[in-house]
Amino acid sequence: MSEFSSGNVPGFQSQVDSDEAQVWWSGRAGQDLIVTKRIALDASNTDAGNTPTTTIRGGNIVALESTTGNAYLYDPDATDGRQIAVGILEKPQDMLVDGVPTERFAQMLVHGLLKEGELTGLDPRAKAQLASRFLFDRSPAAASGVLMQPRGVFRKSADYTVVAEDDGALLLATAAVNFTLPSKQNGLAFRFMQSADANLVITGSSDIVCKNSDSATTVSFATTGEKIGSHALVECVYVGTDQLKWIVSNLGGTTATVA
Repeated sequence: MSEFSSGNVPGFQSQVDSDEAQVWWSGRAGQDLIVTKRIALDASNTDAGNTPTTTIRGGNIVALESTTGNAYLYDPDATDGRQIAVGILEKPQDMLVDGVPTERFAQMLVHGLLKEGELTGLDPRAKAQLASRFLFDRSPAAASGVLMQPRGVFRKSADYTVVAEDDGALLLATAAVNFTLPSKQNGLAFRFMQSADANLVITGSSDIVCKNSDSATTVSFATTGEKIGSHALVECVYVGTDQLKWIVSNLGGTTATVA
């Protein structure tokens, strides 16, 4: 009997699941360096972006729950291990057996070359967590070591709106600069530093946590005699259920004014 890779019932009908995506890419001579691991997908898994939701699409980011060790879809808002990405589901998996959600055994990719556009649930934090074992085709240099080893240093001498592509960078002000933060994405991180005797301002949208405020709009380094060397790390994290905010850490020790 033929195997239908999409999981659809044979015959003409409305499509109920997309065709299987190939999530890895190949190097020279077809080498892909793919390494897989067997996992137990917990029976409670559903794929909210798929129809039916009981079929988990290949390319989903996978995490392991701390207590049971079972595999779940990555959930950046969780606190039980599901917030730590460990691999990629290789192929679609139907979670139903005789119509009942059941624990299923599947394959997870744990090393290799990945097509970023074929992945589901990948955010900047998951990408950083996976970067030591995977190489992504769209941005091979995934952010890592953002605190001590920035991905790159970019000098700015005028007001600048930060973009997600600046993730992992040190943005070095050489004059008075107001840095406007981008739309929030879990795991985005930037460093800002002032090298001139001028103001350094970081602006959000009432979503900054810093210095006794959990809903600040700006963090300013503008105190006379304390401007040079102002230095901040800004990270986007979940501070509570469905509460994604920017955390600003003052690394330079100069006076920060929060408003």
